[in-house]
Amino acid sequence: MTDTLDLLAAYKVAERAARAAGAHLQASRSRLNAVALMRKQPGDLASEIDHEAEQQILDVVRRAYPGHAFLGEEIGRHEAVVAGDGEPPLWVVDPLDGTANYLRGYPQYAVSIALVVDGMPVLGTIFDPCRNEFFAAIRGRGARLNGAALQCADRARPIDALAATVFPKPTSPRMGSYLGEFGRVLRSFGGVRRSGSMALELAYLAAGRIDAFWEHDMGAWDAAAGIVLLQEAGAGIVARDGLPLLESRSLAASTPAMREAFDALLSHTG
Repeated sequence: MTDTLDLLAAYKVAERAARAAGAHLQASRSRLNAVALMRKQPGDLASEIDHEAEQQILDVVRRAYPGHAFLGEEIGRHEAVVAGDGEPPLWVVDPLDGTANYLRGYPQYAVSIALVVDGMPVLGTIFDPCRNEFFAAIRGRGARLNGAALQCADRARPIDALAATVFPKPTSPRMGSYLGEFGRVLRSFGGVRRSGSMALELAYLAAGRIDAFWEHDMGAWDAAAGIVLLQEAGAGIVARDGLPLLESRSLAASTPAMREAFDALLSHTG
């Protein structure tokens, strides 16, 4: 399918959709006190603004690719409008990664859009509307931030490096094992950051701002765009539960220089 799909044209659609959603998020901040909130689980909120932004992305994608499928965090899966042979390309979208931050005016959230072909993410965009930072990658063509090429960091020692994470929800059954991981990483790395947006943390890893990242209990929309960014920037990402990356609920990512030490800390073999 990638042989017949123009990925540069698809990238332009993704950029248009991400920027439209980002503009909607920023314009909607003035009505945050009046929006309806939905509690998906303890510590996990969504709002009508999430849904509106996702619908904007769906509308842009559908106009360009009615034969493609769509999977969004908020409105679920939409099959292709136009029937075709085989599995259609799939757009995997998180319209607002970092909803809790957004609702409180904490400027750390992003729009994440990926295109998956034959089960593999081939295009990823992560847009931070607060800083106007647009991270993008096309498989085989490198990763970029606002047009400038990205390369992951090469810091050699954990004590000189930064790790990042997203905390599990309060009721997560993984909380006990996660706190052990967190303690080991905290004692070994130069610092640990937690912003509340997995998409941005993966983008920062690709950009060399951090050196390692891990999270439990995520969905495909949290990771799909970041997978392409990381791989194109020279970093790696693995599913710790042995599942395919887009099905995994436990992911770890790092630079090549950090991989061995980081894996040892997470698995408690170091």
